[in-house]
Amino acid sequence: MNGPSAEILKALETAPNIYLILSPELYIITASNAYLEATETTREMIVGKHIFEAFPDNPELPDADGVQNINASLQEVLRTGKPHKMRIQRYDVPDIRQPGKFITRYWDPSHTPVFDENGELSYIIQLANNITEQVLADKVRQKLEISERHFRLLADLVPAKISNARPNGEVTYVNQQWLDYTQLSLEEFRDFGYHQLLHPDEIAEFIERLANAARDKEPMEMEMRYKNAAGEYRWHLNIASPVLDDSGEITMWVGSTTEIQRLKEDDQRKSDFIGIVSHELKTPLTSLTAILQMLQSKLRKSEDSYVAGALEKANQQTKKMSQLINSFLNVSRLESGKILIEKQPFLISGLIHEVIDEFSLAGTTHIIELQNCGKTVVQADQPKISSVLSNLLSNAVKYSPKGTRIFVNCEVVGSEVQISVTDEGIGIRPEDRDRIFERFYRVKSNTHISGFGIGLYLSAEIIQHHQGRIWVESQTGKGSSFYFTLPL
Repeated sequence: MNGPSAEILKALETAPNIYLILSPELYIITASNAYLEATETTREMIVGKHIFEAFPDNPELPDADGVQNINASLQEVLRTGKPHKMRIQRYDVPDIRQPGKFITRYWDPSHTPVFDENGELSYIIQLANNITEQVLADKVRQKLEISERHFRLLADLVPAKISNARPNGEVTYVNQQWLDYTQLSLEEFRDFGYHQLLHPDEIAEFIERLANAARDKEPMEMEMRYKNAAGEYRWHLNIASPVLDDSGEITMWVGSTTEIQRLKEDDQRKSDFIGIVSHELKTPLTSLTAILQMLQSKLRKSEDSYVAGALEKANQQTKKMSQLINSFLNVSRLESGKILIEKQPFLISGLIHEVIDEFSLAGTTHIIELQNCGKTVVQADQPKISSVLSNLLSNAVKYSPKGTRIFVNCEVVGSEVQISVTDEGIGIRPEDRDRIFERFYRVKSNTHISGFGIGLYLSAEIIQHHQGRIWVESQTGKGSSFYFTLPL
């Protein structure tokens, strides 16, 4: 059998390329070390065998047509005497570490004939480059492109406005809803500037909250206004979610922005209605309170104890009704931005004593204990802080058994004064704690305690208007502790 010399064989075997040397009859003369390594075989196992005996076709593998493809290429070389390059082939190599398993690899094989000095075919070189990494990378890229096309198609179908942005905030994509809303192209949207669509009153808060979300690597949610093509600002719920890589770094932002203008308008109508009704109720209630007080004064010396007691109870009920109406009015003012905070310096301990005394005079059935309250002066709206304390004490009385103790604590913590009200009541379930300060939210329980779910909402808003904090700590069945802070 005419073939390569011993020197050529040695050179081919140690070459860094993936070579297989075949005789004109397609028997394996030798293979390079790189070929043996790539195919997980040895030279002794394949040399002297026909190529299709050494590497038989396996119909169970996805590349079952590999033998036919190689045979067709070799036959083309034998017929024409010219080199032939094949298309990319998949080759599943047995995994010697896991019997019965295969490792998928991809090659770009070619067959080159080598002739002797007489022009006779001496041998054929099968050269194969391992391009597995490139093929897999292309497959991933193709999948990503398909996924991106699907994402954009879905993003154009959903009613929300969808956007993508780089970690630095540069917008890279907006869906059709954004383009329709602004009447801008993607290039105009990007060049025009995302911030130019924001209402000026919300830009500073948006930047701050987005920076905090980037720092904490958590989604940011905010109600904000965006300008449409007609120049009108309309309310939206904006959610910006960071996408993290394997190392936890932000690779992009995905934004979902849903218009809530109609909901805002409905809320405003409700607030206006509550404000009007509450205001109209105050006039007859004020007259009723005055009449009851006059009757109480005239019948003070009456020997009829029932009448005196009934008038006292009537006065207490009208006082409760007045407090409830004032709460609704405050909600209305708060929603319309008309609630005013008038700060002045006062002793926080003095205010706490006053509120506790009011509860004692009203004949509370609980024991209220004041702990650890020094002579700390705060700059705040005294009547509104008084209403916060009254609401927390009222809730402690409502939701704890008669005769139990309520602890009021006041202490300086850093640059704030911290006030807490702790009861021995029914406690708050974990699912309710995060929502208890929402407007009109009421905890579901079997106690059937009256209320509209506005007291804690108003308290939270008042404290936030003072740049303070408010929160609750609670265990079901073991009581609750409500805390709020005021800057010193």
